[in-house]
Amino acid sequence: MKIKSVFFVLLLLVSMTMYSQNIVNKSLKIGAGLGLSQSDNCTGMGTLYSFGYQRDIWKDRLRFNPNLSLGFYSPVFITDLPEQYFNSINLNVNLNFDIIKIGRFSLLVYAGAEAGIVQGYVGTGGMPEFDENGSYYSRGSYYVNDFHIGGDFGGGFRINSKSQKIAINVLPFNFRVGYPNYMEAYWKLEVDVKI
Repeated sequence: MKIKSVFFVLLLLVSMTMYSQNIVNKSLKIGAGLGLSQSDNCTGMGTLYSFGYQRDIWKDRLRFNPNLSLGFYSPVFITDLPEQYFNSINLNVNLNFDIIKIGRFSLLVYAGAEAGIVQGYVGTGGMPEFDENGSYYSRGSYYVNDFHIGGDFGGGFRINSKSQKIAINVLPFNFRVGYPNYMEAYWKLEVDVKI
């Protein structure tokens, strides 16, 4: 009962704060998508989720968007890889820009910096590996913990609601490239909710 009371008070405080802030240039951004991730030790397909903050910088066309993304990957539909299950955690800082804006519809591009980590487990199986003498060998199972730093970029389109409180971003072209040897390509759907 005590937990419910605390939760109710917190909910009231948050809703009162959101009601008292009549600022329409800030929003929370959530997203989900499907994609491919590849690093030195892992390759897989899976789902990606993101959560972030967005602030308008210039005329509701240029927006600052720091966000955190989390991807879950495995070698689904890829038959020549060993069993592997890994996740990708990335911290991104992007600038989003509406290059063409017609009414509530706009063509969106973004670019930014990212840093992240790939963690997981790679098992046995997949295509055989050969040493320099041409002999077959099995690498065995191992854990992965790879850090990377790089950039991300992409594009799609954005649709604002009539009230301008909610926007939907459909982003079919998204890429992350990092050093050393990291790449993600994915399709993502995002929802922006003004606070």
